[in-house]
Amino acid sequence: MVVSLVFVGSLAYLQFRRVDEARFGKGRSIAAQQRLPIIGEVPDFKLIDQTGRTVTRADLIGKVWVADFIFTTCGGPCPIMTQRMRELHQALFTRGAKNVVTVSFTVDPETDTPPVLLQYARQFNADAMDWIFLTGDTLSIYDLSRSGFKLPATRMDEGEHQVEHSPRFVLIDHRGQIRGYYEIITDEEMAWPRSEVFGRPMPQATRDRLLADIMWLLREVNR
Repeated sequence: MVVSLVFVGSLAYLQFRRVDEARFGKGRSIAAQQRLPIIGEVPDFKLIDQTGRTVTRADLIGKVWVADFIFTTCGGPCPIMTQRMRELHQALFTRGAKNVVTVSFTVDPETDTPPVLLQYARQFNADAMDWIFLTGDTLSIYDLSRSGFKLPATRMDEGEHQVEHSPRFVLIDHRGQIRGYYEIITDEEMAWPRSEVFGRPMPQATRDRLLADIMWLLREVNR
């Protein structure tokens, strides 16, 4: 089963790598690059946020949002992802962007209860931002990651709560449609000790592309 999950995750990764390459390949005009493809649609979900409030897909309709999958005891990329999500918030605030939220789904909901997520959010000064941390049923979250977002989520060792998951950010439009995937940690950084990466800014090209795509979708809302 693990081999099958890895195979499915690899196929999804290659699929969206091709989407990215087609969209940002050499020779494409600026206008063509700004036409964000509709890659998929986020299915319905019903989860609990860090304050104990129920959050559904319907609650996010009408907003542009950026999602990721993390867990609070992660010894790998999660703290870097969360730090860079906070960096994104600051950049959006500087631009005066409104109606944008970020959503972090835990892939270890047995550990990451609402109080644990609230404490984690406070460590990154995220409790005062439009930033939702979601937990709930393990099977529902894994299915949401794999089938909904087409991202791998596999528990590697239940005793140590180690989970293999994607370090990508996902951009979703105001209709709940997936419009982009973003490698916010480089392959080189993934090979470095976490202490050497934490605190470094998001790769400039990725940051600029993500911000430009968010602003494009915000304009799309008003069309």
